Amino acid sequence: MSRSTLWTMVLLVALSGAETAPVRAQDLYQGPIASEMSPEFYAWYQHQAAGFFQSYMAPEGRIFDPENGGISHSESQAYGMAIALAANAPELFDTIWGWTRRTLRNADGLHAWRYVPGQGVVDRNNATDADLIIAATLSVAARRWNRGDYLGDAARTADSLGRSVLVRHKGHVVMLPGKVGFMPPSQPDGPVINLSYYHFDIMQIVADLAPGYPWKEAIADGWGFYRYVIEAWTPSDWTSVADPEHPVPARNFPVKASYDAVRGPVNMLAVPWASNRDYVDIIDNRLKMNGGMPGIYDPKRGERVGDLTGSGYRLIAAAVDCVADGNPIPADLLNVTPETYFGSALHLMVIHQLYVKHPECIRF
Repeated sequence: MSRSTLWTMVLLVALSGAETAPVRAQDLYQGPIASEMSPEFYAWYQHQAAGFFQSYMAPEGRIFDPENGGISHSESQAYGMAIALAANAPELFDTIWGWTRRTLRNADGLHAWRYVPGQGVVDRNNATDADLIIAATLSVAARRWNRGDYLGDAARTADSLGRSVLVRHKGHVVMLPGKVGFMPPSQPDGPVINLSYYHFDIMQIVADLAPGYPWKEAIADGWGFYRYVIEAWTPSDWTSVADPEHPVPARNFPVKASYDAVRGPVNMLAVPWASNRDYVDIIDNRLKMNGGMPGIYDPKRGERVGDLTGSGYRLIAAAVDCVADGNPIPADLLNVTPETYFGSALHLMVIHQLYVKHPECIRF
């Protein structure tokens, strides 16, 4: 069977059930009240998102990072697509996806992770977190806006991810951060993972799109890696799972927990977490020890060595506190003023996540 025939079959099967068979993973991603979002929320969220796109999007749909020389990543494009989807803005979503597809999409359906203005794509390796979000948002957008072309692209990306980044290692399924560079001999202590890439709700959408791969095992093993790191309190942006029962900071990367690791709680709060309530409580207690401020940690010394002071990072801590203890989100964190590309993107995505999955924290 040709590859084009395969994608056509995937697309037809998916669309044939669109009216009768709800996709549970998509429901999980969007939240139990996604179909009942108030017009007031949409109007408010679109207003909040407008500042982000005015500050960080070029007219052609490229999301850029001014703090890093105006570069773009597959991550920035994925975040832009997620925010446009949350804002129910189909034309904006299509503009961002159009640039992403034309500029970053590789022949295998994955996306080059780094683009530099004036140079173009400078590294064709993919970033798994971005590809997960791209596939999932395309899939949700396909159903919401009746775009079958989106679903075909989503399925191809999901299939390529399953083939490229899921590896079996000592009885576990490990999700690599990219297609190349995270296994021996490139990394002597490989496999190396990035726990912040484990978007558990989104991984379940990708599992629906590419059911022939061990995504369910990868999700379960990802929770296991989280469990060990949280209970031992050895968070790190990059983690070696050479011994999957005892993850440790990876040797060839900066040994710290900072702008990557801060996203971990976001992933945890994205799914039903009652069975992992103790993990949330540990994180909440750690954050409260430092005035509710996320920080940069040195896991080797077991010390906090800096703060992450932006509003988007503070909102992550406030979200953990609201879900864990019922404390309301401070009012000032419900207004998104562009500060940095990364912090502002997280800010908008966490607000939407709270609204659809933890509405007790954000009421409209």
